[in-house]
Amino acid sequence: MNRMTKKCAKEEICEDMIIKILDFLPTKSLIKFKCVSKCWEKYIADCRCRRWNQKPYLVGFFCQHSEIQRELRFFSSSQSVIDGTFDESLDNLFHSNAHLVAASNGFLLCNVKKVHYYVYNPATSQLLVLPKTQICMEDDEYNPPPIGFICKVDNPDNKDIISFTIVRYAIPAKPLQFALQLAVTIESFSSETNVWTANKIILDVPIRLFPCTLTKSPSASVIDGVFCWYDDSLQITVYDSIHKSFWDLKLPEDMERGIGCGYLGSSAGGLYFALNIIFKGTVIVWYLASNIRNRDAVWVKKYVGNVRSTVLQCPEDFGVEGYPHIELNNMVIHPTVPHIFYLGFQRNIISYDFEMDVAQLVNIFSGCPTMKRYKLFPFEWYQWPRRLR
Repeated sequence: MNRMTKKCAKEEICEDMIIKILDFLPTKSLIKFKCVSKCWEKYIADCRCRRWNQKPYLVGFFCQHSEIQRELRFFSSSQSVIDGTFDESLDNLFHSNAHLVAASNGFLLCNVKKVHYYVYNPATSQLLVLPKTQICMEDDEYNPPPIGFICKVDNPDNKDIISFTIVRYAIPAKPLQFALQLAVTIESFSSETNVWTANKIILDVPIRLFPCTLTKSPSASVIDGVFCWYDDSLQITVYDSIHKSFWDLKLPEDMERGIGCGYLGSSAGGLYFALNIIFKGTVIVWYLASNIRNRDAVWVKKYVGNVRSTVLQCPEDFGVEGYPHIELNNMVIHPTVPHIFYLGFQRNIISYDFEMDVAQLVNIFSGCPTMKRYKLFPFEWYQWPRRLR
């Protein structure tokens, strides 16, 4: 190859192409290649900055039928049909008895017959089957044990590998279910130890433990190692995995009780509670202003939206012509934008912006059961593939 050919070949490898190649490399390789040249050092610094600025590549939610487990669909925040490769990988995610339980940091937690769990990475199709749980927690189909799931980066020097934790607790069997409980059994799994551990916690203040139905809160919200569940008794149960303590967190005092369905979710690092006032078609959203570990909760009302009124202004756009009213069946908060919720009613899913009072149609399930039979799970997927510890 002569000098002119070498010069042309060198010019063909443009800066954008180099950056794209580097984006596919793991962190350890990037660190090694920093010494190639000053330009490469700059490229790698920019690449790592983009990679770890915690901006999700894909944000949306999963929707799964409560009885037909293979009826699983994913919707992104910008489109209702996602990339074919990502979508096809979901076909192998479930067998006939598997349920999607939770999603965290780009990974999905699934369970089979309540005692077998596995974690799945849709970006890499990596599947990790977990050991059988110590506590069976056998309940009926509509009274599953409350479960929390969190994935996080532990090693700042190698952020391609993450660890995860699963927490669940047992609901006392009837007729003791509605009695005051002096203790609670917590079972947790850590990917670092690869074992389930069960601990009995003696409560400072006795509380009643109620089931957490599939339609209320399909998974826990987790903030800074604190797991929160909303149950049927209009209370939030809280487990601090760091200080090993368990208590109940009071709901907003000005909440209109007994007239709607509640939802608990986290977005942009904050905890939010939403009340769906069914007969009004209105949703009220509160934000937890106090520290997540403070047992005296301070809730601040953030948004009030009359979803029914907004939708019925243009019923033909939402496929509800002739409906005198709409009844919201379920909801889930946007993982990174707290003022946006995904709401299900009839056979429709919409996104609703509380700040703008704007509703947009996401999908209509034509010929399918109503949204009462579906569960919604918020989801964030990041641009880089990551591996489980």
